[in-house]
Amino acid sequence: MRQSNSKDHEFLDKIQNQSFFPIFILGLHRSGTSILYKTLSDTKRFNILTAYHIFYYDSLVYNHINHIEKIKKDELNDLFQRKGISTRKTDNILVSSDYAYEYMYIFSDQNYSFKITVKNKPLFDEIYNKLKFISSNDYPILLKNPFDFSNFIFIKSIYPNARFIFIHRNPLWIINSTMRLYKSIYKNKNEYLGLFSKTYEQSYDNKLLLLLLNKLLYCSYFSPGVLEAIHTCSKKLNYYLKNIGKLLKNDYISIRYEDFCKEPYTEISKIMKFLHLECEIDFKNPIEQRNLDLVPEVEFLKEYICKKMEGYLQYLDYK
Repeated sequence: MRQSNSKDHEFLDKIQNQSFFPIFILGLHRSGTSILYKTLSDTKRFNILTAYHIFYYDSLVYNHINHIEKIKKDELNDLFQRKGISTRKTDNILVSSDYAYEYMYIFSDQNYSFKITVKNKPLFDEIYNKLKFISSNDYPILLKNPFDFSNFIFIKSIYPNARFIFIHRNPLWIINSTMRLYKSIYKNKNEYLGLFSKTYEQSYDNKLLLLLLNKLLYCSYFSPGVLEAIHTCSKKLNYYLKNIGKLLKNDYISIRYEDFCKEPYTEISKIMKFLHLECEIDFKNPIEQRNLDLVPEVEFLKEYICKKMEGYLQYLDYK
């Protein structure tokens, strides 16, 4: 788990009253939010939330003022190395202290909802203010959190200047990737995930829960796991379809994961143009998409899934 202390407490008055212009990457889990976040961070035109910020959240301002950020980042990289962590293991994305991360882990560590709510808004304000204060430039703050994909109307109501980058993926492959992820992380412990997720770490202390997850939730064509994945995906996509029209056109941009993987430079250029930012990096090489072999339970329910998601598939022009 991350290092928890109160070293920032005496400095919090220094980070108040900053203007809020957050940019959110929003998409369902397994829709490509992580690779998009990483790619946009590679443009060096954003301030992002990183593994370092998550792990040392309660001392970020203290570390900055005392010029020990590099020392702490080196400590975290050493920890990754000792644990044999080089990638997220759920994909081939390389990780380090500077790896782009999502703010829900700070919420989770303090026992809040994983998405922005009235109750955790002060904490989100603090996260934003800390990032703004410790940044060495005036670049915008770019954040991502899949749990807020079906929460953008509330976010816009409390942060009127917020803008959104939506990334979409064919829901068949989202559900397929979700099932692969769950089977992977509950069959063998993911040390990297355990460092940042208190909930996941605690699940490995409960042998009965692990047995339930492995033997009941993800073991059959009609397992509770795949049915829950379908239900959750459908519910959140319906929210998007119902509410996207409530945003002004200059509040958001949408891209498809499949297009992004095929022509990353074209899609990144669209995003940078939308944000009125320059991009000097030419992302020439296509991005390899995640495993496209359907697991048996998703293959078995393929027609049902496509029928249930028909409105979204048509809206995004998925054939």
